Amino acid sequence: MARTQTGQQFGGVQQQHSPARNIPIEPVGVERIAREEVITADRDTPIATVVAMMEEQDVGTVVITEDDRPAGIITDRKIALALEETPDLTQRSVEDLMSEDPVTVTQDEELFDAVRTLSENDIRRVPVVDDEGTLSGILSLDDVLVVLSGELSSATDVIREQSPRF
Repeated sequence: MARTQTGQQFGGVQQQHSPARNIPIEPVGVERIAREEVITADRDTPIATVVAMMEEQDVGTVVITEDDRPAGIITDRKIALALEETPDLTQRSVEDLMSEDPVTVTQDEELFDAVRTLSENDIRRVPVVDDEGTLSGILSLDDVLVVLSGELSSATDVIREQSPRF
């Protein structure tokens, strides 16, 4: 009878399992991927200024803060879509257009929980806060996908080296 390293038997034959298959995937915390540099503005900042900040900093989101806490969020998409109904939009303050009380995640939250939060709320970017609710970063789905694609690429390289059929 065949023996396995784990000693499990299946249907009279013990299964072969590599010890590596029993190693759980280590959770990754949001703080490892979130960007610490967050572009912020006050409620009374003119939308034209926010648009200029987005262009200068090459970002699509500005977090509106009060006392270093996220009070709102404004995206380039929201601004672009609002232009049709409000041609004088650039003359207004960001408070007129921002989404108030944005969804946030904590910096010690596990990445997959944060991704679930993004999915459940149909958003691509989320402010990251510390235990006191102070803004500490921003997590974007784009950043998550870049990190995950890098990991998948590394795994694919191993498979290609070990399996000549690929």
